[in-house]
Amino acid sequence: MNKMKWFKLFLLFILCFVLQTTVGDWLKIFDVGPDFVIIMIVAIAIKYGPATGCFWGFFAGFMQDIYAPVEWLGAHTIAMTVLGFVVGQLEERFLTLNLPAKTAVLAIGFFVCDMIYFLLTGLEKDVVTSLFFSKTVPECLYTVVVGAVVFHLSSGKMKRRV
Repeated sequence: MNKMKWFKLFLLFILCFVLQTTVGDWLKIFDVGPDFVIIMIVAIAIKYGPATGCFWGFFAGFMQDIYAPVEWLGAHTIAMTVLGFVVGQLEERFLTLNLPAKTAVLAIGFFVCDMIYFLLTGLEKDVVTSLFFSKTVPECLYTVVVGAVVFHLSSGKMKRRV
């Protein structure tokens, strides 16, 4: 990958991080909002593969760990790195995913990322169950809807270029 693509991905990351911290708060419904950073990691990992997905997952998770006031420093980093690697295994050069498949990968990736985070933070089973139904499932649904729109818009852009 050339320097210009890395620069574009960095700008995409900055845009997603800014959207997450500003517009994401406005889009919240009952304290549940979409996760633009996870959408970005899944999109990058599908497009560029596991190494690039791992890198941007690590970078995004590290930035979230630094930005968020949590006591479990590194939990987001590990969860997002694993997400980037696992989703990157479905790289587009080897397997073409249509819109429903990409949104399914996004949903599964969201659940995996949250479960890894819960595992790393050492929360009790009752707390994890409560958070799963009150936070993870609604956020996943919201993120999948927003992600489907993003994937649809980006696939239309790609088809016009060809």
